[in-house]
Amino acid sequence: MILARPFRLSLLLVAFVSASIASPASAQSLKGASAKATASHPTALPRLIFFMNPNGAPCQMQDQILQQMAPELKGKAAVVYYKTTVPTDIAMFQQYGIRALPTLMVTDASGKEIRRATPGIQSAAQVRQLLPN
Repeated sequence: MILARPFRLSLLLVAFVSASIASPASAQSLKGASAKATASHPTALPRLIFFMNPNGAPCQMQDQILQQMAPELKGKAAVVYYKTTVPTDIAMFQQYGIRALPTLMVTDASGKEIRRATPGIQSAAQVRQLLPN
């Protein structure tokens, strides 16, 4: 979903944050999702960051692709999820200027951006191309 004006994303994020505060159960992690603990324990591996709205169909489809690729990604990249439903994740959306979802980005272990995919669903082949060799 590409938003025409930046303030619409802000309003959208506020709505999701409000919903997650009102209903903490909506902020549950998806099964098999890498914990953000990966971000606090840097490794030599690059990080594949997935910015998502857990309630959105395109983001759910991208998540399924990443889940299917999990064995292949192991040892190549640490997968990190940032969600619109988690209030502490909103700062990461702002830090990297994320305005459309789903968005995949590759960073080094320190968080410096290496590559970013065009927002939208990326096939497994596109995810492979996004990762450094």
